[in-house]
Parts: sequence; structure tokens; C-alpha cells
Amino acid sequence: MKIHIALLLPFICFFQQFSFSQSKYKFPESSPRQNIFVELGGNGVAFNAMYESRFNRSSDGMGFKVGLGGFTGTYTKVFTLPVGLNWLLTKDNKHFFEMGFGTTFLHYEDTYNDSWPGGPNISPYPVDVVGLSVDQKNSVFGHLTLGYRRQPSAGGIMWGIAVTPHFNENGFWPVWFGIKFGYSFARK
Repeated sequence: MKIHIALLLPFICFFQQFSFSQSKYKFPESSPRQNIFVELGGNGVAFNAMYESRFNRSSDGMGFKVGLGGFTGTYTKVFTLPVGLNWLLTKDNKHFFEMGFGTTFLHYEDTYNDSWPGGPNISPYPVDVVGLSVDQKNSVFGHLTLGYRRQPSAGGIMWGIAVTPHFNENGFWPVWFGIKFGYSFARK
């Protein structure tokens, strides 16, 4: 039941934001605001390189983001592909509240082999990836975003921090954070 509520909340926020601010943006620009940034933690679990753009010619409002990420360890390899929708809300075009939701494709490979020649080949799955149980090599999980972003009105260096809960068919991981740092491209 808690997962259903967590899934419905972003949709309610989406329709409220879309219906009330479709025709009015406080900070219009000559083209949609675009951002590139790296993210530690966040929607892609580990380290991500992300691209983001607004749908309208504005620095605030609705937009999308997509990225590539992952990490490797001694016996593990993880590749992530986060995709999501987000909304930026602001009063001064510098300090933004960010909220959003999306999905992340996760490829998890365990290269450790604890079997012996002729012995049983034991599957490592299910496996725990940062608090979320994964049943197979390729999986998809959902994510939410609630955070703060500092983004200059004329473009330039941007940064932010967010709480990014993750969920899949095996459960809900509410305590996960992300830190981002990058560049915002503005065209006035």
C-alpha cells in the first residue's frame, strides 16, 4: 500500500503543476534551459553523467533528464540508465525546489565464482544493491526526487542535493541521497 501511495504522489504533483502553470512561466528564456551535470548517488544509484532540459522556453517548469552511470568493484559491475521527468519551482530564478519521478535500468553482474570445477554453479541472485533487492542481471526500478538546486539565472555553475527514494517489486528504499554538480546553459 505504501508503494502505491509513493507512486501516486508524483502523478498528482505532475497534473497539478501542468494544469496551473501550462501558460505562465515566471522566468522565460529564448530557448529551453539545459543542464549537464555529474551526480553522486541519486537516481542512478552510484555515479552518473546526466543531461537535462525544460520542455518550454523557461528556466523553471517541467522537464526531462537522462543519464549514464555505474560503478565497478572487485567482483561486481553495475551499469545504470536513469530516465525521468522533473519540475523546477522557483521564486527568484536562483534557488529551485526540484521534484520528479522516473525509472532506472540497472545491469548488475557478479563475477565472483565460489564454485569449484564440477561443483554447483550458484546464482548470486537475489542480491542487495544499495539497499534494494535485485532478482536478475537486468532489472528496472523506480525513483522519486525531492531536493534543492542552486542554478544561476544567467547560466553557469549549478549544484544541488536531493533525497531520491528507490523502489521495485521487492520493496522500497526511502533513504537514498544524491549530490549534483554541473553547468547550466541559459539563453536570454
